[in-house]
Amino acid sequence: MKNKYLKYFGFALAIILFFILIKLSNVIEFAKNTKVETQEDKIILIVGIIIIMHFVLLIHELGHVIMGLLQGFRFELLVVGLLGIKREEEKIKIYLNKNFGYYGGLGLTVPKDDSSDNLRKFANVILAGPIASIVFAVICFFVVNYLANPYGVIVFAAGLASFGIFLATTIPSRSGMFYTDRKRYQRLIKAGKDQEVELAMLTILGSYAKNQSYKDIKKEVFDVLIIDNDSFVKHYGLFNLICWQIEHEGAIEDKVKEEYNEISKKLNKNMVKSYNDEIQKYSDKIQKLPD
Repeated sequence: MKNKYLKYFGFALAIILFFILIKLSNVIEFAKNTKVETQEDKIILIVGIIIIMHFVLLIHELGHVIMGLLQGFRFELLVVGLLGIKREEEKIKIYLNKNFGYYGGLGLTVPKDDSSDNLRKFANVILAGPIASIVFAVICFFVVNYLANPYGVIVFAAGLASFGIFLATTIPSRSGMFYTDRKRYQRLIKAGKDQEVELAMLTILGSYAKNQSYKDIKKEVFDVLIIDNDSFVKHYGLFNLICWQIEHEGAIEDKVKEEYNEISKKLNKNMVKSYNDEIQKYSDKIQKLPD
């Protein structure tokens, strides 16, 4: 219980420190003078904010990736917006990301061995994203004092966005149906069922994101998710199992289909519809592949 409160105290302290830094760097005063005068400056502002927002997402994902590399993990994937970088046959390949599910960013590194220390390292990788975001936000709010408009406004917006990402990934336990980085970190560091679920989801997400297929995923991985009590986790496991069966077996088992339809009744209809659409798209994709 003591460790639990210490973690919450750490996050609260980071937020308080951040606001103190804002005050010291006169960012609040700067925010009152962000007016942009000329048409040229307005164009620079619009283009700059679009670019910097992607950079903010990149910083967060780089936090995950760099921490993984520092701990001896192997780089596999980095996606932000339309930019994708992945390892393919031991070579690093840059590609155009067409999966808008990854548009908000995804960074992946994987262990090179089965060390018992990998769980702790995975947890550190998860935590590194929010830390990178808060550090970048602090830097932005200091640098902004030395920049004229519209560049100052752009950096100011980057600081706000990065701080927003930090809050969104640490304060709540969930973001939509998914656990946030903070909650996933807590689930990973405590041995038990939640830890196994997190590792299974990391395996599925990482392998599919890299290959755009289920070819390297063992069927047993889905079982960990399907027996979970959380409706979303169970649904996510069944969804991926259905796609796996389409790819590996050419058909969906009736039992799996029944379980999927039953658990779908407990979830948001729009979310279920999007998953059903993805199943159909994946089925169409597999059917178009050469024999």
